[in-house]
Amino acid sequence: MSELTRRYAQALYQVCPDEDGLRETAGALMGDAALWEALTSPAVEPEAKGRVLARLPALDGHGLLLRFYRLLASKGRMALLPAILEDFHGAALADRGCARCVLTCARAPGEEELNKLRTALCRLHHKKDIQFDVRVEPALLGGFTLDIEGVTYDKSVRGALRRLERQLEERRMA
Repeated sequence: MSELTRRYAQALYQVCPDEDGLRETAGALMGDAALWEALTSPAVEPEAKGRVLARLPALDGHGLLLRFYRLLASKGRMALLPAILEDFHGAALADRGCARCVLTCARAPGEEELNKLRTALCRLHHKKDIQFDVRVEPALLGGFTLDIEGVTYDKSVRGALRRLERQLEERRMA
């Protein structure tokens, strides 16, 4: 995600590492379409958003999260909440010695393939576990791409064809 959402997520995680509480309260805010529209609307004054947040039963007993949501509302950044949730989850995983990996492949992998990949990535990145976000993209033609901790591994047919094209172009120019 963006640097801004990562910083919000890291700061929140340091003072309130309650991922379940965050998911529950954020779900209550985003789950009500009218409420979410009002909280993300630039037409609604930040003070009014803060008053609404203070009266929500879903935020009772979640003082730190209420203050966090009020901060987002006052800065006009409530729409960043879904991305902050993802970055918060990444911070929680990292704290447990785990990582998230986006696996994009031409066809869905089997459990055995995922386990082999998990073992290799854990060893390579010194992690206890890897959580996969599997995306199927037939345009890869075959193979896969991996995105983990800012590193991209491209083992797709489409990537190999692009590399070959680049090499041929470089030879032609030389």
